[in-house]
Parts: sequence; C-alpha cells; structure tokens
Amino acid sequence: MLGSIAGISLLVGGIGIMNIMLASVTERTREIGIRRAIGAKQKQIVVQFLIETTVLTVIGGLIGMAIGIFIPWIITLIAEMPTVVTAYSMALSLGISMSIGIIFGLYPALRAARLDPIIALRHE
Repeated sequence: MLGSIAGISLLVGGIGIMNIMLASVTERTREIGIRRAIGAKQKQIVVQFLIETTVLTVIGGLIGMAIGIFIPWIITLIAEMPTVVTAYSMALSLGISMSIGIIFGLYPALRAARLDPIIALRHE
C-alpha cells in the first residue's frame, strides 16, 4: 500500500515538473529561437533544459531529504522511539528524484529543441 502511494506521488510530481518545464519552454520560445538562429544545435537545447530540470529536482530532493531527516529526529525526541536514517536511503531518494526529473523533463526539452527558429522568433 505504501509503495503504491509513493508511486502515485512520484507520478504526480513528475507531471508537475513536466508542466513547469513546458511553461518555461513556452515563455522562452523567443530565446530558444535566437539560440537556434545563431547556430545552437538541438542537442544543446535538450541538454540545457535537462540540466534545468535536474537542478529543479535535485533542489526538491534535497528539501525532501531535509524533511525526511527532520521528522524522524522529532519523533526520536518526542516519542523517545529510536529512528534510523541511512545514507543509502538518502542517496536512493536523491537518485530517484533526479531520475523522475530527467524522465519527465525529456519531453519539454525535446519540444524546445524541435522548435523551428523562424516560427520561434515570431512568437510573442
């Protein structure tokens, strides 16, 4: 049951990341058009947006890790119940966060890379 809740949370978070990145592509269409017009390759545009997505998800993952460390610490203090947070679980959670960001950020990045420079420059 807990695994299905986590899976649904990851799916919803991934869709949220995709929407944020699609909005970023829409807002920056003109910038993308200028970069493409002066010679930027599609791969460079994809890499730029994947880096932005990864940074966004790493920050979210670090916030989640901080909460994941803080809550067990509070439980240990208040309930006097020992809790254990391992380095492996923190690394795994950060890795999953980055993976979700890359997977769900790939579509907006490809969409940005495929923009026609002429049409992108006309966009307002």
